[in-house]
Amino acid sequence: MAIAPELQQIVAQAKQQMPQLADLPDEVVAQMILQAMQEQREGPPASGEELERMSARDILYSGQELIKVGRWDEAEQVLLKGAEKAEKENNAEMQCSALSLLARLCLQRGDFPQAMTLYQQALALTERIGDQRLMGVIYDEMGTTYRMQGGYPQAIEYYKKSFEFMEQQGDKQGLAVGYGNLGTVYAQQGNYDEAIQAYKKGLEYSIRLGMGQWSAIAYSNLGNVYQEQGQYDLAVELYQKSLEITLRIGDQQQTANTYGSLGAVHHEFENYKQAIQMYQKAVEIGERIGDEPGVARRYGNLATVYADMGDVGQALAYYNQALKILERIGDQHGAAIFYFNLGNLYRDQGDMEQARTHYEKAKALFEMVGDARQAQRAAQALRGL
Repeated sequence: MAIAPELQQIVAQAKQQMPQLADLPDEVVAQMILQAMQEQREGPPASGEELERMSARDILYSGQELIKVGRWDEAEQVLLKGAEKAEKENNAEMQCSALSLLARLCLQRGDFPQAMTLYQQALALTERIGDQRLMGVIYDEMGTTYRMQGGYPQAIEYYKKSFEFMEQQGDKQGLAVGYGNLGTVYAQQGNYDEAIQAYKKGLEYSIRLGMGQWSAIAYSNLGNVYQEQGQYDLAVELYQKSLEITLRIGDQQQTANTYGSLGAVHHEFENYKQAIQMYQKAVEIGERIGDEPGVARRYGNLATVYADMGDVGQALAYYNQALKILERIGDQHGAAIFYFNLGNLYRDQGDMEQARTHYEKAKALFEMVGDARQAQRAAQALRGL
């Protein structure tokens, strides 16, 4: 089977994200991906009987694809079935993968405590069966869980722990992704020199391995750092490199992300018309591929542009569109962020009653998902009214 270049990129990504696929021939993984894509286009299996005919590996891969496009309720049912099937097959490796994917789903929803519980269960199982490759992946994802809660020292500790296992196993694809994650922690801390070093290490690995998707992500991440530093020309140059790759390999999700980054640069310079165009391009792609979380994020970006333009009505409309999506898919953390932003908008308009209502909603949701840092920020905003 001849594998198209764009499919080869997806094969490499699948092998990195699901280490149990690493030893399978690329042609076999490609066939599994094509089958999963076809099933995704047709919708999830209609009945438990159809899922029962699939292997645990195929069920879990289908669930992973549903997570990516924001079909989280369906993903949960599929992943639970995959976990049950893995247990019936006495396949501990697939049980680890099921726990890890369920944790990733909780992470997407913003349920950090439950995500960490599931990752710890997966880690205990991988230690019992001695799967060091999978242990490296789980430590990496636990690092991301800490990062998303603002626990940066713990995130760095877990990412570096994951590197130990990846280096032992020669998992260079994992290192390409892991250094990108480490760079993001440093960037969020404002430690830009360390962030650039980590992103460049990840980029070196991804270029050497021909991982076009991860090269594009690394270029985009570097662009984000340079944008934060005010080096806008260099940021745009890196975003364009990212865009060239994603358009060539057909990675529509990362293309949308890069349009969003370009929109942010235009927004920074108050080029509102161009910013709106870039964000709308990102929305169009997101709607086409069914990326509801991405669409919600871009609606939020559009809301901030219109707010800065003084068009409060349009800003409110976009925030409400974003919230409808986030509440439908169960992203409590994302909803909390937008409620906080709405609180700011109402406060700036002098509507303190609505500001208080939205800050309180944000605070309650941040507390619910375990994001203490953001909950404190919301509490401070309430005290400032």
